[in-house]
Amino acid sequence: MDLLQAFFNRIQGKKILIQGLGLNGGGVGTALFFLKNGFSVTITDMKTVAELQSSVDELKEYHDNITFILGKHQISDFIEADIVIKGPGVSPKSEFIQAAINNGAEILSDIGIFCEISPCPIYAVTGSKGKSTTVSAIYSIFKSQTDNSFLGGNITISPLTFYNRLDDDSLVILELSSWQLRDIENIHYAFKGAVFTNLMNDHQNYYQSMDAYFYDKKIIAANQTKKNFMIIPAHDTFIKKDTIDCGQTIVEIEKDLYFKDGDGYIEISGNVIKLFSHDVIKIKGEHNRLNILFAAGLSYLAGCGLEAIENGISQFTGVPFRMEKIREWKGVTFVNDTTATIPEAACFAVESYGDNVIWIAGGNDKDLDFSCVKKIESIPKKIYLLPGNGTDKLKKALNRNDYLEYSSLQEIINHIATNFTSGETVLLSPGCTSFGLFQNEFHRGRVFNELVNSL
Repeated sequence: MDLLQAFFNRIQGKKILIQGLGLNGGGVGTALFFLKNGFSVTITDMKTVAELQSSVDELKEYHDNITFILGKHQISDFIEADIVIKGPGVSPKSEFIQAAINNGAEILSDIGIFCEISPCPIYAVTGSKGKSTTVSAIYSIFKSQTDNSFLGGNITISPLTFYNRLDDDSLVILELSSWQLRDIENIHYAFKGAVFTNLMNDHQNYYQSMDAYFYDKKIIAANQTKKNFMIIPAHDTFIKKDTIDCGQTIVEIEKDLYFKDGDGYIEISGNVIKLFSHDVIKIKGEHNRLNILFAAGLSYLAGCGLEAIENGISQFTGVPFRMEKIREWKGVTFVNDTTATIPEAACFAVESYGDNVIWIAGGNDKDLDFSCVKKIESIPKKIYLLPGNGTDKLKKALNRNDYLEYSSLQEIINHIATNFTSGETVLLSPGCTSFGLFQNEFHRGRVFNELVNSL
């Protein structure tokens, strides 16, 4: 009996509750996994039908097998459920999850289910920043190696959308957030290989400390053995060999050491191997050069050839909403980096574009430290700020008061459109969350794109 059939046999006849439909694809993918295989589900979400209409419409073919509880959660639904598929952002300590646990329900996640049913080894990437770029570059390399390659996880693609296309030889790469890793702690899965890009000050409005944040992140290394490998950055404050060592092969990568004349190298058991030439990298930013090196390193250790690595990197032009060039207009370049939701990420982006950059920043805070902006405060030619409590902290950290404050992106773009100089780069890299003005950072990014493309 294969792994998938074993899973279906295990849940047969049980009442399934999916907590969180959402708008980014994960909830829909999870629901379709069950519905297409003949299971009925109840779907509950705190967002209303109107807010979730696009996701609801994607499931219209199966509405007869769905009970929707939208705009609220009901304790009774969780008490009656045999299986709860928990959304990654939901705390396991929530009253609804605890009610389900107290009544004997099994708490699962789409990542956990995928780990249970996958016929092939799984590779994974986590980190505070850079993980989406790294997994996307890995996927580009994997595709150069074989068409039998797949990408999923926190990059808004549930792996349950492609489970039925896998075989023993498939190459699968997942981006995993701290919350997704927390949800698989108890399944004791060992990733064949993994990358931990960095650990930065993030989500401190959710975690009680950086140690608690690191605890969830390092689950990516748990259960690995000498058959597995883990790539980590050198000199990270938290990520060190002795803090994640489970007997796996640990490879430390240091940008200054492993970029020689711009070419990328990796050292394995004392052997230094050139992975790619500098001229194949198409994306901007020193931090992204390190992400590419992480991607090349994992791909090499996963068995990809050097030709596939160079081809994959040369074909990789970046990820939407991550230092993404949107258009040029009257000599002005517009760049969307809306996923820069922490100050450090915004600083990397500003440094990448130099002193002809017009920086759009601000929003709400995650209880973070904004002191890092001092090192880049003199770079931007102009600074436009969106409202929010994160903006208040950003202004205190900046040693300049010539910033311009507006209440919306629309007002900022309108002002830029009448006050620009050819050769400037307009960079949306907020360093803050989007909540308050937008549904999430992707909504913020879409609004920016619409405004820029309407000029």
